[in-house]
Amino acid sequence: MRILFGILLCCLAASVAGHEIRPAFLKITELTQEGGNSVFEASFRQPQLNGRFLGLSLATNCQQTNLSASISNGALIELFELDCSAAPLGEIEIDGLDRTLIDTLVSITGLDGVTSNHLITASAGRLDLSADSPSLPVYLSIGIKHLLLGFDHVLFVLMLLYLVRTPIAIVKVITSFTVAHSITLALSAFDIVSLSPAPVEAVIAGSIVLLAYENLRTQKSVSHNFPVIIAFSFGLLHGLGFAGALAEIGLPEGSQIMALLLFNVGIELGQLAIITVVLLLLAAVRIRFSRLAYEAPIYLTGGVASFWFMQRAWLILVPAFS
Repeated sequence: MRILFGILLCCLAASVAGHEIRPAFLKITELTQEGGNSVFEASFRQPQLNGRFLGLSLATNCQQTNLSASISNGALIELFELDCSAAPLGEIEIDGLDRTLIDTLVSITGLDGVTSNHLITASAGRLDLSADSPSLPVYLSIGIKHLLLGFDHVLFVLMLLYLVRTPIAIVKVITSFTVAHSITLALSAFDIVSLSPAPVEAVIAGSIVLLAYENLRTQKSVSHNFPVIIAFSFGLLHGLGFAGALAEIGLPEGSQIMALLLFNVGIELGQLAIITVVLLLLAAVRIRFSRLAYEAPIYLTGGVASFWFMQRAWLILVPAFS
C-alpha cells in the first residue's frame, strides 16, 4: 500500500532543490498628496535562494528614484521614491519574477492609514491597481503555495505516511503534525518564539533524513511505535519553518489574527491536497513491488535530504570563516 508514496517521492526528489520558498515583499507607503498626485516610498525585499539573490527589479508607471540598498537577515532590501505627479500609481511590475517559483506580496498604505494587500504571482508578474482585488485572501494563497512548493515539507509529510498503515493512523499522525506546526507558527508570528531561519531549515532537512532511516529499519523503533509523538515533535520544528515565509512579509496591522489564520488554513489546504491525491492514487492502483523497489525511493529521499542538510549547514558555516 505504501509503494505509491515512494513513486511520488522519487519524482519530487529528482526535480527540486528543496530550499524554503519565501515570498518577496513590496511595501509602498504614501508620503504626500497634492492635487490627486502622490509621492510614495517603496521598500522592496527579495529573499535569497541557495545563497543567491533572485535578481528581481521593481517597475511602476511613476518616476522611480533609487534611494538605497542593503542586506538584512539574508534578504536584499531596496528603497525607492515613486513620484506619481504625472499620473496616479496604477501599475506595478516585478521584472524577473517569471524566472522564479515565488510570489510577491504588495502592501500599499495611503495617507489615511488604510492598507490594501495584493499578490503578484510568478505567472503574472504585473499588478493593475485599477482592478478590484481582495485584501486578506492573499495570505491564504501564500500559505497554499508555501506548502506545495516547500518540497522539504512535502517530503516530510509523505515520509510520515510511510510510518503508518491504516486510515485512522493517518488521521492521527497528520492531525498531530498540524496542531504542532500551528502552535509554533503562531508563537513565532507574534514574536513569542524567535529562531534564526538558517539552522531551522538545516534541521528540517535532517528530520527527513531521520525519518528515511527509520523507514528502512527492520526492527520496530520509537518512530514506528509512537508515530503521533514523532509527528508532533517534528511538527513544532516545521512550524518555525513555515513562520520563516511569514516573517518575510509580516502580518497586516489591524488584521493580524485573520491573516495568520488564513496563512495557516492555506498550509492545511495544501497539505490536504497532497494527502488526498496520494490516497486516491493508492485506491486506484494495486501493484505489488519488490523490496528493492519499495526501499529505493526511501534511499533517494534520504540522499536528497542529506544533500539539503549539508548545503544548508555549509551556508551557516561559511560566514563564520569569511
